[in-house]
Amino acid sequence: MIKKEIYPKTQRLKVDGDKVYVTEKLDGSNLVFFKKNDILYVAQRKNIFAIDELDNVKDILYKGLYQWLLDNKDELHQELYEGSAICGEWLGMGQLKYTVDEFDKRWYMFAKARVDDDFKLSDFNYCHENFKYPFESQVIPKFIGIVPEVAELKVLSNKSHLDSIYKEYCKKMQRNVEGFVINYHNIISKYVRMKNGKLQEHFDRKEEVKNEN
Repeated sequence: MIKKEIYPKTQRLKVDGDKVYVTEKLDGSNLVFFKKNDILYVAQRKNIFAIDELDNVKDILYKGLYQWLLDNKDELHQELYEGSAICGEWLGMGQLKYTVDEFDKRWYMFAKARVDDDFKLSDFNYCHENFKYPFESQVIPKFIGIVPEVAELKVLSNKSHLDSIYKEYCKKMQRNVEGFVINYHNIISKYVRMKNGKLQEHFDRKEEVKNEN
């Protein structure tokens, strides 16, 4: 006989209701920084390189990233905890252009995670309140931004509701917005309205695959 409770406890419904967090989906390029074996690594698209390889990969880096790394790599290496990863968007490579007045950083964080010995990410966390914990000082460095918050909802939204939020948010920001990222219980999904710089209706992947076939 094995003495073990196999079925996990079911989480109790919160008295004030579960919250849904909506953030802006920036039109950038995915870029991850992590520290493993006391080495700072950069993950760009399908490439992972150590920071001391910087000069060897200069020609394939995102525009502006080489100098940004030269300026900030020492502080980033010093601040990141061993095994921590920070995930975000590098601006300047997409169709949408952002003004320096509103976006004065080049890289905007949207998640924190852990990295294992096989360089695989796990334990993703998308809550902005927790973004400080990968850093030794528990202070986010000044050269790192955070994706903008759009709304905090008490119910999961359908497409019609998100369309309404999108319209109001674009009006408020007075610019084009690629879409939203919806975070519910640390599970994210995306609501996309801009493709190749053009406004379109949001549709799910099943519809896209069906149309391609």
